Amino acid sequence: MKSCRSNVFIHSGLALCSVLCFSSLAVAGGFQIGEMATRASGMGSAFTAVADDASAAWHNPAGVAFTQGSQLMGGSAVLIVPGVKYSPNSSTPVQRSTQEGGGTFFVPHAYYTYMNESSGLGGSIGVNSPFGLETDWPTTGPFASKNTYSRIQMFQVNPSAVYKVSDNLSIAAGVNYGKLLNVDLNSSNQLLNGNGDGWGGNAALMYKQDDFSFGVSYRSKIKVNIDGTAIAAGTLKNTFGATNSAAKSKVTLPDQVNVGIAYRPNQDWLLSLDVDWVNWKTYDAIIITYNSAAYRTAVSTLQTAVGATATGFTNEPRHWKATTAFRLGAEWAYSPTVRTRFGYVFDPTPSSNVDYSPSTPDNDRHIVSFGYGYDFNAHTTLDLFYGYVYFKKRNQTASPATPAGAPNSIKNGVYKSQVHMLAASVSYKF
Repeated sequence: MKSCRSNVFIHSGLALCSVLCFSSLAVAGGFQIGEMATRASGMGSAFTAVADDASAAWHNPAGVAFTQGSQLMGGSAVLIVPGVKYSPNSSTPVQRSTQEGGGTFFVPHAYYTYMNESSGLGGSIGVNSPFGLETDWPTTGPFASKNTYSRIQMFQVNPSAVYKVSDNLSIAAGVNYGKLLNVDLNSSNQLLNGNGDGWGGNAALMYKQDDFSFGVSYRSKIKVNIDGTAIAAGTLKNTFGATNSAAKSKVTLPDQVNVGIAYRPNQDWLLSLDVDWVNWKTYDAIIITYNSAAYRTAVSTLQTAVGATATGFTNEPRHWKATTAFRLGAEWAYSPTVRTRFGYVFDPTPSSNVDYSPSTPDNDRHIVSFGYGYDFNAHTTLDLFYGYVYFKKRNQTASPATPAGAPNSIKNGVYKSQVHMLAASVSYKF
């Protein structure tokens, strides 16, 4: 997903994209990226109750208690986005088709875990990009006055401490640090860009009994204050008394709960199921405050053009809802050194029909995935993954014909999109 090319930002909750860059369609609900490790992704990321490799640092740190020694993993996902296709429908006042730019994006990850069996103590640390967004609509498109370039780039670091309570039960807790590198929200009228960081926490539990395991992982909200710049663009540049202003906003990355079960019917097969709840209610609105009094006055005068209120703030409602996704995974070890994997995900959209925005052209999605793992030796493993993301066609008709002079109904239309995902990683045990 491509993003907004300028400066500012976001109040009540954008979640985020990748350490490097990400595309206009995040691969889990909203703009969350669910594919955070290659082996797990091959199993539809239904990994909360598996968590037996270094990616446990992300999926469930409590799983580290049932490993031995140290594990290290590094790799990257590649997301190939052909672009979002837009075409008008009967609710569209401007009858013109267009396409979002698409692109190829890299989402790296790195994890380390350590377990001391004699003390029952261990730890983990992960560096990844669990949220991301980038959309790049033509500057001459039918809704350019509302959305052109939007982007969220971020990375997250989460160290955790692990304690093995008994032979069957373990717990973990830690902190999360999120850094928003680039937050952009552009239109043909105004360019916005900013950055910021914030802290949160995580906690996890794992229970193992014979061939059955149960896991729970929780990650808290991360509140980020965004500092940036707003620049008048297009026809507004000649109207504003000041063409730019320092700007502030806030973003709250959503809290989430992952619950999973896993079962081994025999030594060759591993089956898993995850239910993931994400509190997208934190993405309630984009509220931008301008520091320049002259800029605030100009925005107030031209409020219909930039979606501002009479007090000189920009306020774009989103009103997203919490979602629950379902993930299924399987791994078949058909030889001592080779494994193949399968996964399926259903992830509903959190977006509001009335306050829908082409900056996040989201809808219900289905993901099918395939994976392959090969052990070079007892210490080193190569994992590969392919996934296809199908977004249900969105026939948007609920965007209202307000405000007068700049109606949101220009966002109505049919949106179609898809994503291809590839990933590779290398793991080392020592």
